[in-house]
Amino acid sequence: MPMRVRLILILGVLTAFGSLSHDMYLPALPAIAREFSVSAAAAQATLSVFMLGLAVNQLIVGPLADRVGRSRPLLAGLTIYCLTSIACALAPSIESLWAARLVQSVGACAAIVIARAVVRDLYRGADAAHFLSMMMLVFGVAPILGPPLGAFILDQSSWRGIFWFLAAVSALAFMAVAFGLPETLPSERRSQHGIAGSLRAYLTLLGDRRFFAPTLAADAVFAGLFAFIMAGPFVLVELYGLTPQQFGFAFSANAVGFILATQVNARFVRRYGPARMLTASLVVYFVGAALLMTNVLAGFGGLTGILIPIFICFSTVGAAPNNALALATEHYPHAAGSATALFGSIQFGVGAGIGAIVGLLHDGTAFPMAAIILTAAIAALIINFVLTARAQPAV
Repeated sequence: MPMRVRLILILGVLTAFGSLSHDMYLPALPAIAREFSVSAAAAQATLSVFMLGLAVNQLIVGPLADRVGRSRPLLAGLTIYCLTSIACALAPSIESLWAARLVQSVGACAAIVIARAVVRDLYRGADAAHFLSMMMLVFGVAPILGPPLGAFILDQSSWRGIFWFLAAVSALAFMAVAFGLPETLPSERRSQHGIAGSLRAYLTLLGDRRFFAPTLAADAVFAGLFAFIMAGPFVLVELYGLTPQQFGFAFSANAVGFILATQVNARFVRRYGPARMLTASLVVYFVGAALLMTNVLAGFGGLTGILIPIFICFSTVGAAPNNALALATEHYPHAAGSATALFGSIQFGVGAGIGAIVGLLHDGTAFPMAAIILTAAIAALIINFVLTARAQPAV
């Protein structure tokens, strides 16, 4: 197998760990709430805790990977993920599930951060955005297969079987990395900074609009995505009466749009540049969000009036973050691990916050979800036109 193809496959699977960790058991959230006799918000908190862990742990994993290389932290992370997936499967209470999910995030963030850092080790600019888009083709399989597969496992056993499956996937990923992914950060390029140096690097990144502006634009897109991930199972299953299996297939249909967008982005990003492609994807995202809110307020279209705008919004997640990440890390080749870690940390910090907001606003209707998605779309456009466009050249 050619080296580039092998890299795309392995790194695509690694970046999918975050998606697999929540997409697969989305259909099971109502079942988890029933088994532990807890509220919908308590079940949704298993997602929020995981995302909060991703946000915090990436700040540690990124500098560590810059200091000791990519391979060792990645293999350690996959081991942790496997063991904590087993702990999730055996959880006797909602509190123990929260705890296991928090530690599981350590392994997931190692996979996500280091996979992105490897791309930055090897590519820059439009080439990095192109490779990320090709990698997302593999990543996109997770939200397509994840919910239906989770629903199938739920139907055949219980939500606990989903975590046994995740443990098996992480074990296979460990073997693929150990035998198929070479070290991409040679010793002479590794950081010599300790904790104080890492903090200075983060402060430098946060103070640079070239990094922070596209990061914020991407995070606004992720805020809308996380609102659907958190609220979608209860809106579609409880409000519109879908079975877990039907929800799984509805979620997967959205992921098809995600994959199509990644390939459109890969085709045109070298011609128009990541800055212009980011702007185009944010405009499409706003159109979908506005249509969703209109349909919810007017009661137009029923289930179809929800699913079509969500499809439009979800598709842009296949393009906007890749372009934003390429722009954000363009000027930091010497600190790719720290830059991608901070990018992802803010992303999942937003996700954890959105999870808490969704839980507080939950009222048995689709309005809170639609309102958050539209607010996120407006924020993304404002950030892009006011900050990102001024901070980046249109190349």
